[in-house]
Amino acid sequence: MASGLNGVQAKVKETIPQALFIHCYAHILNLVLSNGASKIRECKVFFSHLSGLATFFSRSAKRTKLLDDICQHRLPRAAPTRWCFHSRLVCTVAEKTRELREVFEHIVDHHTEFDDETVHCSDGYITLLTSFDFSFWLKTFHAIFSYSDVVFEILQNKGFDMQFCLARVDQLQRQIEQEKGNFDSVYDETQALVGPPRGRGAQGDVRARYRELHCSVIDSLLTQISNRFSDHKKLEFLALLDPQQFGHYCNYFPTAALNSLMESYGGYFDQPRLHTELAVMYGMSDILGKSPADIHQFLLKKGLSESMKQVYTLSCIILTIPVSTASVERSFSALKRIKSYSRSTTGQVRLSDLALISIEKELLIALKAKDHLHDDAIKFFIQKDRRMDFVFR
Repeated sequence: MASGLNGVQAKVKETIPQALFIHCYAHILNLVLSNGASKIRECKVFFSHLSGLATFFSRSAKRTKLLDDICQHRLPRAAPTRWCFHSRLVCTVAEKTRELREVFEHIVDHHTEFDDETVHCSDGYITLLTSFDFSFWLKTFHAIFSYSDVVFEILQNKGFDMQFCLARVDQLQRQIEQEKGNFDSVYDETQALVGPPRGRGAQGDVRARYRELHCSVIDSLLTQISNRFSDHKKLEFLALLDPQQFGHYCNYFPTAALNSLMESYGGYFDQPRLHTELAVMYGMSDILGKSPADIHQFLLKKGLSESMKQVYTLSCIILTIPVSTASVERSFSALKRIKSYSRSTTGQVRLSDLALISIEKELLIALKAKDHLHDDAIKFFIQKDRRMDFVFR
């Protein structure tokens, strides 16, 4: 990534060599892959056509109604934002290609019922859906996204440990690499479905040209995955305080995770002493099942931060590593709610109050648990004379 060469990431590492670049590891993975592939001209054109398909139906209720009647499935909206991703759109178009052609053919056959733009676009999309180039890339990305969708769901699940997630990322890389060997089957299936390539790209050794493009796309995707997750292998030591594994660690000490810690932060630890303290901690029933934050608080409350200093230092390091997850579209962040509110109201006081409530929601929940919160709010509200009487006896 560019920041790793001369950007913020590189400048931070100049000052603090131990700093790790923590990409938002549950970032919408298919967005990363589609953006990486879009650096290649043919893929950029393919994803542009996909977005155009979704936009074509979203801009007209009449078109959407026809899509519902014939296809019985709407196309996911591919908005040009950094959080959108194309996997659902690719899968939907791949599975409903025949129905989509029926929709466009119906519009062309009943051209008197639609405006000129709709008829013109429909005729173009019929040609697009029967073109070799579009069908070839549709099959290619449908196969790749079927793998990456599963990995993305795993990365979104906070219950899985880092080792398991990294193993799934490695598996994804192997699966995408294997897609190189499936070129002949993808090419032959596409040719049987829509015919051989036509137009200006159908000159010379067409099969060899598509094979080269196919390999270039897969290599680009593998590079994107490697760049995004390269530093995460250094976080294997997080497994040392994985509460779900403490029972297993009593019998099988996580040597690989300990070695990972020493490679990144070896200067802060006495390895033999840390090994001993961890072995003792794994056998303590008071700590069994506790999260790193709970372990940190437990050591402080019991006065063990000095006697088990190595474990205490480890908990501090783990708690300061900002491993984050990206919310999918169906989850609305507090910032989005505040922005939506600010668009529909005026006055900075209201906006500030809403932001304060969102930020201090834990305090609000604690106040709600007390009986007098609502009474205090009513008393404050009725201080000003209003048209309606809000005090009932």
